[in-house]
Amino acid sequence: MNCADLGSALALTCIPVSESVIYMESHVSVPYDGNLIGAYVQDIGRGRVRISDNADTLFHAMTVGIQPTAARGRKLAAIAMENHVQLSDDGEIFVACDQAEAPFYLTQIIDAATAISHHCGQWEASGESRFESLISAALRKTFPGKVKRNYSITGASGHQLKFPFAIDVDKAEIQVVQTISAVGGTPYWPSVYQALGKMIDIKNAIPGIRRTVIFEEAAANEIAKASAALAECASVLIYTSPAQLTSALRAA
Repeated sequence: MNCADLGSALALTCIPVSESVIYMESHVSVPYDGNLIGAYVQDIGRGRVRISDNADTLFHAMTVGIQPTAARGRKLAAIAMENHVQLSDDGEIFVACDQAEAPFYLTQIIDAATAISHHCGQWEASGESRFESLISAALRKTFPGKVKRNYSITGASGHQLKFPFAIDVDKAEIQVVQTISAVGGTPYWPSVYQALGKMIDIKNAIPGIRRTVIFEEAAANEIAKASAALAECASVLIYTSPAQLTSALRAA
């Protein structure tokens, strides 16, 4: 495979991964988090290649709270088939083809990933979670007139980052707040990864901005793991009561 030629022919950015694998990045972004859609092309020998999104499309959907179900899986598999590719049970969009057909199937993979992303967007949770509602009430009581909901700000990547809460947006000491609910007694890890990406991006863009993540109470060992992941880019709080939250936020 000629990385440069394949990228130039399709207006894609070609990134070598190994001797037999390249990554082709498009200019099309995922609707709910701004990441660019792409695909891996692997030389599998005998003039054949395997093209795959490595399940990235559905992973991004899950990080914003879109839950997989059997019915949804069948619908997304049908969308993949409409674009002449397949969706595996593990959420991977893929196809195997002759090298000469790689340009065609690359476009099909990207079209399928785009269509699936937009379809998943219809299932994105609307409104606020119980925990988010609880935090909203506590923040509004503690900081009357200073709390902004669904606050968007541009990160160092150039992407728009949305935070459920921001405090003192008209002042230099603005504070962005991300909540992470617990599921089954542990932090919801897709939300942890999403928060990590956002906090790093905004830290690189505006180092002085105050960045806070509030966890719902969960298993102590799991909270410790999640907190360690976020420690370099945000202040981490564990919600126990409105009074405790007020004190911790003022200190964050």
